[in-house]
Amino acid sequence: MLTAISAHRRDEAGLTGLHEAVDSGAEYVEIDVRRTGDGELVVHHDPAVAGLPLKRISRDRLQRAASRPVPRVADALRIISGRARAHLDLKERGCEHEAVAMALAAFAPEDLVVTTRDPASVALVKTAFPHVTTALSVGRGLWERGAFGDFAPIRAIRESGADMVALNHRLARVGVLAQCARAGFPAMVWTVNAEPLMRRFLGDPRVAVLITDHPETALRLRSP
Repeated sequence: MLTAISAHRRDEAGLTGLHEAVDSGAEYVEIDVRRTGDGELVVHHDPAVAGLPLKRISRDRLQRAASRPVPRVADALRIISGRARAHLDLKERGCEHEAVAMALAAFAPEDLVVTTRDPASVALVKTAFPHVTTALSVGRGLWERGAFGDFAPIRAIRESGADMVALNHRLARVGVLAQCARAGFPAMVWTVNAEPLMRRFLGDPRVAVLITDHPETALRLRSP
């Protein structure tokens, strides 16, 4: 089975990047989900913009502070729907039910995957939406609390109820991918942008999904 491609665009790409991701032909398009201070779910990777925490400002204030349009999650899902599968990466706790319900209004459960680094968020999604595929995201920076636990994540994956694991490519290369495969967890590997690594992971049957900022390159390398 071919490794699927999930197209990811950083915040600076804005709506243009989202349209490019959809147009790339990747099987999935990833959007990062956060909530603003006035309750809007928006597509934004980082917790702040121009030094302002998103959770403390309105969407209008966010839009004035940002250098490009910040899509609402609902608008992003409409852009993706009918063109690709949806990959929601939940960046914070508290948006699980609304974000997944919103996605399920536009996508069948089999056309949706939800990733998050928070095991409690995974558990919430699996409890409320048992037919939705989830992946626990593993790969914190070494300076972050709990980072060393990422080298042995199987217990956390099992306890969260996740169906898959989303692995940072560095961890995947030092034996964690092998651990997960032995435990029966398919892997999504992120964020893979170098061509040699793309070739490596696209040829690895343990990798179900490759997440990249350069989906066109990944699709070209995947072609027979």
